[in-house]
Amino acid sequence: MAANAEALPTRAPSTKDRLIAAAREIMTERNAVEFSLQDVAARSGLNSALVKYHFGNKDGLLLAILERDAEISLKQVEKLLARNMPATQKLSLHMAGIIETYFRKPYMNRLVHMLVHERGDEAAQQVSRFFVEPLARFQRQMLEEGVKSGEFKEVDPGFFYHAVGSACDALFRWHPESRRIWGVATINDAQRRRYADFVVDLVLNGLVKR
Repeated sequence: MAANAEALPTRAPSTKDRLIAAAREIMTERNAVEFSLQDVAARSGLNSALVKYHFGNKDGLLLAILERDAEISLKQVEKLLARNMPATQKLSLHMAGIIETYFRKPYMNRLVHMLVHERGDEAAQQVSRFFVEPLARFQRQMLEEGVKSGEFKEVDPGFFYHAVGSACDALFRWHPESRRIWGVATINDAQRRRYADFVVDLVLNGLVKR
């Protein structure tokens, strides 16, 4: 390409993209999954009626946000599984990656639970299809690799999924308690790294064969 060629214009975000981005920003700032369509309209500069037009309702917007976030996360896990490294290292990187995801998107695990437990069977089935089942399958594969290589004890993959998911989210979910009890005003990247090291060490001490 010629050096003096003009750069191609960047595609402007679509209306759907702007609505999703606005809702994500609100949930991240509030460290919560509660918001109104008026909040999204004010943040995006768009009419709240456009949520119904593009997503059907607020739950449709939430499902769209989670599906996009899940797609990014699952691609990262799939790439990790394909790497040639010990299962212990894969699992360590996986857990640290979950914590980094929740650091960037503190609403994500709570959004999963809300859509699965509070929004009816259809929403629960969708979340299971595009996120929970694939993630559980990837984790089971990591555990099986570790057992086969002699690195891991055999554990229940369902117990592992729930225990690790809850542990990785706890620092962010219970931040208000951390602020009141331990004076943790904000969670910064250094704290995120320390917490990741702690969780990885805690889980591996119960999983790795000695």
